Amino acid sequence: MDDDLNPAQRDAVEHGEGPVLIVAGAGSGKTRVITRRVARLIERGVPTWQICALTFTNKAAREMRSRIEELVFPRDLWICTFHSFAARVLRRWADRLGYDRSFTIYDIEDRRSLIKTLLKEQGAEDLRPAAVETIISRIKNGMADHPEEQDRFAKLIDAYERRMRQANAMDFDDLLINLALLLGDHEEVRGRLRLRASWLLVDEYQDTNAIQYRILRLLAGEDRNVCATGDPDQSVYGWRGATIRNILDFERDFEGARVITLDRNYRSTKSILAVANAVIRHNVSRYEKDLTTENPTGATVREIRCRDDVDEASAIAGTAVAWIEGRRRPKDIAVFYRTNWQSRSIERALRERGLPYHIVGAVEFYKRKEVKDVLAYARVAVNPTDVAAFRRIFNTPARGLGQKTEERVWAAARQQNVSPREVLRDRAGLARFGRTRKKLEQFAELLDALEAEDGDVPRKFLDAVLERTGYMDYLGTEADRKANVEELVNAAAEYAVREPEGAIGGFLEENALISDQDTIDDRTDSVTLMTVHAAKGLEFPCVAVVGLEEEVFPHALSVKEDGDVEEERRLFYVAVTRAREELVLMHAARRIRHGLYAPCVPSRFLDEIPDEQLEVDDRAGDPFVFDRGAGAGYEVDPSAGDDEGVAYDIEKDSGPTFRAGDRVRHGHFGIGRILAVRKSGGGTRVTVDFNQSGRRELSLEYARLERL
Repeated sequence: MDDDLNPAQRDAVEHGEGPVLIVAGAGSGKTRVITRRVARLIERGVPTWQICALTFTNKAAREMRSRIEELVFPRDLWICTFHSFAARVLRRWADRLGYDRSFTIYDIEDRRSLIKTLLKEQGAEDLRPAAVETIISRIKNGMADHPEEQDRFAKLIDAYERRMRQANAMDFDDLLINLALLLGDHEEVRGRLRLRASWLLVDEYQDTNAIQYRILRLLAGEDRNVCATGDPDQSVYGWRGATIRNILDFERDFEGARVITLDRNYRSTKSILAVANAVIRHNVSRYEKDLTTENPTGATVREIRCRDDVDEASAIAGTAVAWIEGRRRPKDIAVFYRTNWQSRSIERALRERGLPYHIVGAVEFYKRKEVKDVLAYARVAVNPTDVAAFRRIFNTPARGLGQKTEERVWAAARQQNVSPREVLRDRAGLARFGRTRKKLEQFAELLDALEAEDGDVPRKFLDAVLERTGYMDYLGTEADRKANVEELVNAAAEYAVREPEGAIGGFLEENALISDQDTIDDRTDSVTLMTVHAAKGLEFPCVAVVGLEEEVFPHALSVKEDGDVEEERRLFYVAVTRAREELVLMHAARRIRHGLYAPCVPSRFLDEIPDEQLEVDDRAGDPFVFDRGAGAGYEVDPSAGDDEGVAYDIEKDSGPTFRAGDRVRHGHFGIGRILAVRKSGGGTRVTVDFNQSGRRELSLEYARLERL
């Protein structure tokens, strides 16, 4: 079984008891090692019910299970995401924490809806629900940047937590927080789970946050049979609480741990790996390793320099056409960008060329209105205190219950300190609603009937929802939306085959925990557009990475004070190592910002790649002139005008030539990078973004800048 493993992989598979860290470089066969290790444990007589494998995405969990099934029959082996594991455990012991076991899992939309309601109640409607949601999540996870931030939102958080409890609901943060509380405070539960997870495998260990780390430490117990796999060079989720220290400190945290390094890459060509290695070596927080491969050298990595964002989008479309004409399929091609706003011009260029594409992270299937409507009925039937779901279906389909009636029902619920669903159960009490009483009674009877339905077969339950609510008639002639509802019923049927004991509650839970990657359909023959974060764990024959400019990639926040350029460099490393055979790196000389063209400085990551490892395609031409040797700057014809924010070279008889892109040192402000150079009166002024002092405009005559 292990004949096709290299020595390092075989060593990781054969490792026995005790802690082991497998530092698995990109494309080094990590999943193969994990699955072979599970099979070997079973061969040695370890019961499958004592093996627990945790990862971060449903896609990774499914792939892991599929590969294990090719080797052994896993029976009751646990292979799931951290959140799925937490939900499964809490379904059994949630009552120990004061929840009912039928609790609902709130997704992002549910959370924001509740936050929007609370902001309105507290007279703080000027705050954006999405921003407040992020702040609440950071505070709950102990990530508040300043104590005053926590004090300012204390009242809102208290109200949020109280409403969540009243709704018998948990958000994604709560799943992990409550699991940690359960393990920490209940010795009996902790003992049973340690036995259930006697052999613990953790994938992508570099992405664990403080709470996940605590959960793993509590589960590991004294035996410490923990096999963690990960790569510090791919730690890219610091913004959501992940800490690279967890993997770098593994040997300290688990005394006697052995570290095994997998550095042979089976995915990419030598040319692609040369670029990846050259850039990531500039990071300090890492295990020293270079990826090697026996794959061919392959095509040289291309750098395409574009005039502007429109030209960049055109270059992407042209490159995709060339790849397809070279007998690639559209699904072989992926375009990665740092943030979602970059996709707009790319989409337009692909449409103009008639190229099919799909966006990962766009409106996913389970976020479509009609799908969420139908599921909301199921949620209220399973958990009658689910306020978010109740609000969604209150007048959907329309049943003559307007906003004023809804507000009166909510007011009655608050007055009685019960859920809105409980208000409807009191038929006599509905007399207070006057003319709408009859309609409320009919709605209550509908919900009573759904609660009485057998939920053991999810498909039949959803059929009952559609029949009793008349939802398909409500959709009328909207064929696409009807097709989505029918696909939801199909998904419920497929779930029942995979999880015969899951029932409608399990189906709801699985859907609540779906991530962006779970929406990727490998059968769709179209170009994939996605952020680099969404691309982690994937691979494509042909990859284009776009927007490689300072303050785009690396992101503007990372180059400011207290930013983390190393994480951005790791993100670039992830992007590069997704490519198997061809890689293109693109950037623009200027980009529209706030309605005006602004100059762009090529990303420092391009500076870190040796010239001989790149084939340069300069589409910019005159008047843009790129010069990597002078700091990857560019110049623009002065006739273009200062009001467009463009920069150009100025030759000073008494000193050196400075260009946009140069790294410089100032006696007072420290080290920075020149963003623009322009004439001003009889002199020259430069705009410099200093690492510590921010953006400054200086006169070259007096600044005494030193180019680095």
